[in-house]
Amino acid sequence: MTPTDPTASPDPAPLRDRAATTVRELADRLGDPRRVAELSDTWSPLSLSEGHPGVALLFAELADQDPAHRPTVHAHLAAAVAALPGPVRSGLYHGVPALTFAAHAARRVPEDYAGLLQRLDPAVDGAVRALLDEDGARLAERRAGLPFPDVDLVSGLAGLTALLLARRPGDDGTPVAAVTHLLRVLEPLPRDGELVPGWWSPGGHRGDDSTHFPDGHLNFGVAHGIPGILAVLVAAHRAAVPVAGLPDAITQTAELLLDRRTTEGLWPAVVPLKTFTAGGTAGAARTAWCYGTPGVAAVLHRAGTALDRPDWCRTAVDAALRDLTEPFGVTDPGICHGWAGLLHLAAVLGHASGDARFIPLQHRFAAHILDAYDPDLPFGFGWEGKEPTPVVNGAGLLTGAAGIALALHTYATEAPPASGWDGALLLS
Repeated sequence: MTPTDPTASPDPAPLRDRAATTVRELADRLGDPRRVAELSDTWSPLSLSEGHPGVALLFAELADQDPAHRPTVHAHLAAAVAALPGPVRSGLYHGVPALTFAAHAARRVPEDYAGLLQRLDPAVDGAVRALLDEDGARLAERRAGLPFPDVDLVSGLAGLTALLLARRPGDDGTPVAAVTHLLRVLEPLPRDGELVPGWWSPGGHRGDDSTHFPDGHLNFGVAHGIPGILAVLVAAHRAAVPVAGLPDAITQTAELLLDRRTTEGLWPAVVPLKTFTAGGTAGAARTAWCYGTPGVAAVLHRAGTALDRPDWCRTAVDAALRDLTEPFGVTDPGICHGWAGLLHLAAVLGHASGDARFIPLQHRFAAHILDAYDPDLPFGFGWEGKEPTPVVNGAGLLTGAAGIALALHTYATEAPPASGWDGALLLS
């Protein structure tokens, strides 16, 4: 049997050993910040996705078991600091917030990086307040149409709010204002004589697809859409953020997700406005974290656990198992939309649900990743590119070697992340 055989269950002991060995080799390749920056084809120094903060997350996680990795954490964080101030418009995955998330994840005692975080926190607050002021003006005028990057996990308010909740869950200032605004985003607004969801986005969800969505779309991806907002509201509820209406908003959003599944019980990536207002949905997305059923299922399961809704949890588990058993459209080894993301989602859902059916899936996905390892590549894994760069070498979290190593480390150790690195995926 081969790892791609849906009925295969590879022997876990040698797989976990191979995973641990591969993680060590990847750590060796990613240890030198200057070398990593020089060899990466997609490098952006202040990016959580493809920069020093994302690589620092790997060593922060490894340092929990082996303190010898602490200097490497510091080296990557220092390289990120050297790239400040970064982009003017920043989100969780860009600029100061990305560095803040990585430094926070690297802490083991309150004194760790305290001075750096004290410098960074006001800038994060400023980024949040700028978004609140900009979108608050739109809401005050009751203008429908929210560009999804303004509110999503990667670049917008959902990601920044998740960071605030991780950093300062008891703060009743900016975190409360951000959560309150997310609730306002869910309220319907008028457009052309009818009410549309407040999270409706004009245009398409890619830079070149607006012609396919002349009336805009509703985004169902964890990375860019309504499941990401739901995950942040669940985190706020868990943190007891004092915002009225949180449980109701979580319930309404979860039920909307349940209502817009396909006939197979899966979730779409995006739904055109006309289809949505007619009560319909779209075809299932590929099997992935960023857009797809496993990512949505993980969020729904967290919501069900937080609000004691075992029916939501059962639906989430059933949908995830259905999609993960026969994954569709997976072409790369990375976290965002590849095998590493599925490996980690299977681990997260298996741990949260206690369902043993996720265990053989982890073995299958780990085998896919390990079989793709190529020691001749700078970071062991490559992504299909175009001439003159047919193989793209990435080092970071979402589509690079650091993210793959983190997923393999969780698999090899059979333990949830100690650093909370997967909070960047809204999975912790």
